[in-house]
Amino acid sequence: MTHPWALLGAFVGLVAFLQAASALPAFRKIFRFLPVPFWCYFLPMTATTLKWIPESSPLYSFLSAQLLPVCLVLLLIGTDLKSLARMGRAAMLLMLIGAAGTAAGGLISFRLYHRWLPAEAWGGIGALTGSWIGGSANMLAVKEALQLPDRVIAPLIIVDAAVAYSWMALLVWSSSQQARWDVLVRASTSLPVRQAGSARTLPTPSVRPEPVEGRMDTPSRGLAAAIALAILFSLAAQWISRKMPAMGPAFSASTWTILIVTSVSLLLSLTPVRKLEEAGASRIGSLALYVLLASIGARANLTAVTQAPVFLALGATWILIHGVVLLAGGYLLKAPLGLIATASQANIGGTISAPLVGATFSTELAGLGLLMAIFGNLIGTYAGLATALAARNLPF
Repeated sequence: MTHPWALLGAFVGLVAFLQAASALPAFRKIFRFLPVPFWCYFLPMTATTLKWIPESSPLYSFLSAQLLPVCLVLLLIGTDLKSLARMGRAAMLLMLIGAAGTAAGGLISFRLYHRWLPAEAWGGIGALTGSWIGGSANMLAVKEALQLPDRVIAPLIIVDAAVAYSWMALLVWSSSQQARWDVLVRASTSLPVRQAGSARTLPTPSVRPEPVEGRMDTPSRGLAAAIALAILFSLAAQWISRKMPAMGPAFSASTWTILIVTSVSLLLSLTPVRKLEEAGASRIGSLALYVLLASIGARANLTAVTQAPVFLALGATWILIHGVVLLAGGYLLKAPLGLIATASQANIGGTISAPLVGATFSTELAGLGLLMAIFGNLIGTYAGLATALAARNLPF
């Protein structure tokens, strides 16, 4: 199977199959621990290793250059930035401390293990930072912005799955220790909304917390408009990026494209354009992202697993540093352990797992975890690029 159209059909079919399988009760536990994005990457990588599909194809580079910016627009234009303001000072600070701990953990771990890593690993540190603060879209955005080779990303996928889900299990276990922690730091038991110490608690929101007034009359027409807008802004961003100055290999035209698309999409979410989310913009963006993940996996090879031990050691060190930094911040803020754990999972996990971890401590934390994870998606790409640049310039 080498023809681009045949490959594209195979990727789309794989995504459709995984989406359908993940909804079946018999497979729900499997997809809870190894979600759809992992399989979208892993199965094509296995097929490439078995030489069922080619390791290189014009389709792969086309999807990375053209589909990713479109995905970012569709995923971000429906973001409810106003709802994020309801997170409260303590929640926002813990999320930022967790993100800082993630970036610091990446840099320190890279400094410790760099001699055993490939030359381009500094970019991989940025990509995994983007994933662990945001999500898969952020990782791919950093990868494309820095034009990272696939051999750097392949072992990071293993780290992302093995280390992140082990950490999630530890966070869930820590719910049994929340009473001891809260007594130790004299934690406040209320969830602050705007000011620390406020008695008002945050309501549990939906994925898009506040529906926009003026619903789309025809969902299919709204969806077509969303896709057309995403393509238009993607092409415009690529045109503008070619006019922007290049600042070395770490800040090229691809970097400008990702930054422009991300920033403009967030600005559009403050306008009536956000109504396009009701037509399913983010749902289509997610499906397109899964197809892109499949094409990224097809460029990799399971032989990259031979590099996994050192990457796993790096990932374990990295996430422990994140945990220590976040615990220290929570101690100073006198934050409940549930809020700290939710902030950690919102960083390392995402919009699905953060509410699950939060709910193990308190039902009120499920909604807050969702908002924190959405905030992580917004800053993940910026943080990943900044961390990559810092890693590249570390003194050795």
